[in-house]
Order: sequence, then structure tokens, then C-alpha cells
Amino acid sequence: MLRWCRTLSQSGPGQAVSSWGTISDFLTPLGVHNLQHASKCSLTTGLKSSSNGILTDLTSPASWYVAARKQRRRIVLHLGPANSGKTFQALEVLKQAKKGVYCGPLRLLAAEVADKVNAAGIACSLLTGQEQRKVAGANHLACTVEMASTTKPVDVAVIDEVQMLADKHRGHAFTRALLGVPAREVHVCGDPAALPLLEKILQETGEEVELREYSRLSALKVSRRSLGGLHKVRRGDCVVAFSRKQVHLLRRQIEAQGGRGCCVVYGALPPESRRQQAALFNTPRTGFNILAASDAVGMGLNLNIGRIVFATMDKFDGVETRPLTVSETKQIAGRAGRYGSKFSKGIVTTLDPEDLPILRHAVASPTPELEAACLFPRFEQLATFAGQHPHMRFSDVLQAFAEQASLRPHYFFGSAETMHQLAMMLDHLPLSLPDRYTFVTAPADPADPTVASAFLSFASRFCHRRSVPIALVSIPQIDASLEAFK
Repeated sequence: MLRWCRTLSQSGPGQAVSSWGTISDFLTPLGVHNLQHASKCSLTTGLKSSSNGILTDLTSPASWYVAARKQRRRIVLHLGPANSGKTFQALEVLKQAKKGVYCGPLRLLAAEVADKVNAAGIACSLLTGQEQRKVAGANHLACTVEMASTTKPVDVAVIDEVQMLADKHRGHAFTRALLGVPAREVHVCGDPAALPLLEKILQETGEEVELREYSRLSALKVSRRSLGGLHKVRRGDCVVAFSRKQVHLLRRQIEAQGGRGCCVVYGALPPESRRQQAALFNTPRTGFNILAASDAVGMGLNLNIGRIVFATMDKFDGVETRPLTVSETKQIAGRAGRYGSKFSKGIVTTLDPEDLPILRHAVASPTPELEAACLFPRFEQLATFAGQHPHMRFSDVLQAFAEQASLRPHYFFGSAETMHQLAMMLDHLPLSLPDRYTFVTAPADPADPTVASAFLSFASRFCHRRSVPIALVSIPQIDASLEAFK
């Protein structure tokens, strides 16, 4: 029986690869935690029927995660808007645990959490698709959600930005973590719009659930006027665009105004550069107290932002250029006026006057409730399905499985388009099925020429047991120290 406890939160201020190795060390382990074992296992492991209808049955995903079901987990939902202290409260519980894991949406956020936990005197390692940082004696781990283990028990797990389980590209990793992380307590942080969907998903597990509701800790106001030009930016401003190219263009345009430096933050920024850029922006009177950022800034990075300026209200989502959703707009806007900073009130505006009514309407609108969570099959299911179609390429196996999959109404099959494209890129390589699965579930964008080239080169070198140069798996660091700008 699912039990609910509702409490109102009173949160406050107190509250590099030089030689060939295992691919699971550097890419997402979704569904394959031990590739050596997986490559030897019978294709019929855990699946008794040869019927395609049984193999493509995804109606009981909670049953996939035996370790989590053995734990009889307690779920604590921390739901509230941006800047409400929900993640802070969850991390406080994590710090008190003997063994714990933080699962976040961005490697930058995972690195920031690892830094915070280590700074508190608690050894914490870091694991992302790009970086491993092992800390001696660590019983805590901060990782990107794709890297979360569903077989290693912990006392406390934190899953951040859980509303992303409705994302068609990465949502399956959040669904997997929610159902599969084997922790005695799972603290789930996110937007209140996720609550009805979380209720439906967690009913399948029969676990005890507590709901803690949060309110924003500082005021947020939409400006009466648009900015009208980058010459009007001021200290504490964050100008938001939706591509790395546009972020750097904004930085150059802001600095061209003269007399001011501009920091940058985006998802692909290496962790050390992110730390340096954040320190420059957050420290008063460095001359670099203006920020150009991607929508990664909406994921809770520790930045003292006074005003958010939307450079545009449209974004390219990998398929088309579309207006920002209400949820996306409010997530980013909510980062203005960080509680405890010198900005007691957050302000949000747009660069162009025609975008301001759109912003005002989005901020005032209720966030639509999430209707369905993204789901993707286990490796064993795909392997068995592939075994019944031995002459079918893996890229076609993915497509056929997606077409035949059966799901409950509150789930949808993850966007197989990106995975299909990645699989097609690998069709000519002699990869084992477990390795092929691991590669196609990696969060790589085949539409990005640089990423696609690095992805294919990595896979080619890996399958031929050749060394992988550091330059191939890392993005060059930018010299972001204060000394570099003097």
C-alpha cells in the first residue's frame, strides 16, 4: 500500500584514457553493469518466452530492478520551484548517510555536488560520462544519472531534477534511477508538476512515500521593460542563449562594449573551467560579474545571479526550433535571486521587447502536469529480441523493438531516433552486443559533427583494442583563471 505523508518545508539558510580499457568506465552503464558477464550470459536470461509480444512487454518496469525491490525503500519527494531549498535539504540528508549517491542531470552539477560534499569533510568520488575522480576512502558518489548503479546498495540516494523523466531523449535514465536505485532512502527533487506522474509510477513499487512541499525563498519579478541591448547589462546579470556558439557570441558582444569581462557556463564546459568561471562570476569586483550561459544554468548551479535576461524565447531541440515551454522558462527564470546572496529579489527580462509578453505569460502560467515518463528496455530484452532476428542489423533491431513495444499509459518509449542514428554509425564495426548497446545509449548527439566524429573514432579504437587519446574524450580547457584576464 502506498502511504503519503504531507509536510510543509520550513527550509532556511541553515538548512583521461591513455590506454584501452572497459567501455563502461567512460560511457553510460544503462542496463549493462558487467559487460564481461553480459557478453557471456544466455540470451534467454530472465525471459522464458520466445514470443515477440513477451519480449517487447514493458508494462512492469519496476520488476526489472531486483536489488531495489529487496531494499523496501522509503521515498521522500522534495518538490518545489527553483530556489526553494529542496535540493539543499536532500543533500543534508545525504551527507549524514554512511554511504550515498547523488544522481544529477549535468556533469557540471554532479561535479559541484562532489565539491560541496568533499568541502564538508566527507569523501566523495565523481563519475560522469567524461570524468572519473576517485577519492580515497569515499563511501559517497556524485554522478550523472546515466551512470547510477542499480546493483550497488547505498543508504541514501538523491535524484535531482526528476521532472526530466518526461524528456524523450534522456528521460529513461531518470525513470531507471527512480525505479532502480537500491537505497534505503531515496530523496527525489524536482518540480511539483511531476507529482501526479510520480504517484502513478511509485504505486507499482508499493513503497512508503513522503511528500515535502517547498516554496520559493526569495521573490521573483518580471521586469516592466526588456533590456533593449547588451550595453545595458550590469553586475549579476546572466544572459541566456541555447547553444554553445550563441553563448560565446554573447560573451564577445558583451566584452566588446568595453570595460567588462564576461564569464560563460554551458553543459559541455569542463568541470575545472566551470569552477573557475563560477568563482570569477560569484566573487565581487573581479570585473567578470556578468555571465553568458546556456539553459544549463537552470539546473541549479551555484551562481549568484541577480537578473536573468533571455536572449531569445526559442530554442533548437535537436529536431526543430520551437518556443520555450512554460516549464523550461520558469526553470531558467527561477535562478535569479539566489537565496542567501546579495540579490534579495530575482528579476527576469528579455533582450528584445517582442519577447517580453511571452516571458510574462510563461512565468504567470501554471506548469502543466507531466503525463508520462520515458522508458527504454533492458539490455537482456534487446539481446533476446536481437537473437530472434540474427540477420537484422542492431539499428534495425532498435527500430523494430520500438514499433512492437507495449507500455502502460503513463509511460512512453524513449526517442529511438538518436539511438537509431548512433547504431547506424556503428553497424560496420565488429562490436559485441553489450558494447554496442552501451554505445548507443550514451548521451551523444549525432547531429553535432564534432561529437559524432569523436563518438565514431572512440568506438572504432575501442573495438580494435587501440589506445584512445585524451584529446578524443575531453573538451579543451579554457584558461578561465582571473590571472588570465589581467
